[in-house]
Amino acid sequence: MTGTGDLDRFTNGGIASRQDRLAGPLRDLHRAVLRRFLATGAAPTARWLKQAAADLGLGPDAAGQLAAADAVHLGNGLVTVAYPFSGTPTPHRVELDDTPAVYAMCAIDALGLPAMTGRDGRIISADPLDGQPIEVTVRNGAWTWTPGSAVVIIARAADCGTECGSWESMCPNTTFHASRDTARAYLTSHGNLDAQILDQNTAIERGRYNFGSLLGGAPR
Repeated sequence: MTGTGDLDRFTNGGIASRQDRLAGPLRDLHRAVLRRFLATGAAPTARWLKQAAADLGLGPDAAGQLAAADAVHLGNGLVTVAYPFSGTPTPHRVELDDTPAVYAMCAIDALGLPAMTGRDGRIISADPLDGQPIEVTVRNGAWTWTPGSAVVIIARAADCGTECGSWESMCPNTTFHASRDTARAYLTSHGNLDAQILDQNTAIERGRYNFGSLLGGAPR
């Protein structure tokens, strides 16, 4: 594992900080992508993104600008990455009240979705070490983790280099674990990770901090 400083260079503020640096219409486009995911539960198409950009007075390079900001990435004609949403299935399924189920890019992204949307719901995942199911629910501000010993690993591939996007270097390695013991065992078997083990409250707060303001409201 690494000291906190190494990972904080990549995680403090996260996508919220990157969104803040976008020009106004581009920020509106980013939020439109997030709302589309939330409303449909499916990845927006590249065609939809192009039309949404045009509706906001943006040129054909808008998608490229979002990709350069590591905010939205396209693949095979679809939005495959729009933190916290994944356009393809991941181990982290999020079922928010009154919306279609979605997939989150990583454990922290999943924990950030209730704060970003102001909705209760549940997260279904599994420990990558042994497949043990993990469920996290939030109701009226109260979080429940099953098993109660569950933790989160936040990690970055040490050999990825600074040119890697978060979806490459961090998302596959930021995961739920059934206990601190299984998290340590996982890290022992994955020696190429700069990593921290987060307790439940710290992981929830990291999700709120990174994602709570993305749709323009105050974090819940």
